[in-house]
Amino acid sequence: MRNILIAAALLCCAGAPALAQQATPTAKPQSAAERIAELEGQLIRQERIADNARQSMEAMRAEMKLKDELLVLGRERNAELYTIAMEIAQKYVRRKDWEPFTQHSRVRMENLKQSYEDRLRAARITAETLPPSVQQRMDAELGAGAAAKPAQ
Repeated sequence: MRNILIAAALLCCAGAPALAQQATPTAKPQSAAERIAELEGQLIRQERIADNARQSMEAMRAEMKLKDELLVLGRERNAELYTIAMEIAQKYVRRKDWEPFTQHSRVRMENLKQSYEDRLRAARITAETLPPSVQQRMDAELGAGAAAKPAQ
């Protein structure tokens, strides 16, 4: 491949000194060997840049794969924890356990149960859960849109 590029550079360089002299009259004409050496140097630099880019992409893909695995694991464990918490809420806050209490205590227990369930739902992560930065941006845009409508 390098030989093909060198050959192409030679073909292009045959008329290049004349063009270079026309474009910049003060430019020093290059010999074919100098031009080949310059092009080979550029080729080597570009190959290094391409190799570095490939290595960076491979590292990023590997990192993304690990993060995806962690996300899946997090979702699975999150679902498991949510199930356990709901079992606890159902087991310890049953209606028959409230019978000895007064009406005021029943309401307080129902409110406590509801607050736990609300906290569990709010903390739950699902496949549809947005990253916090995206959620904040959406909330800001919706808030700005809602504020703009009454003004109109």
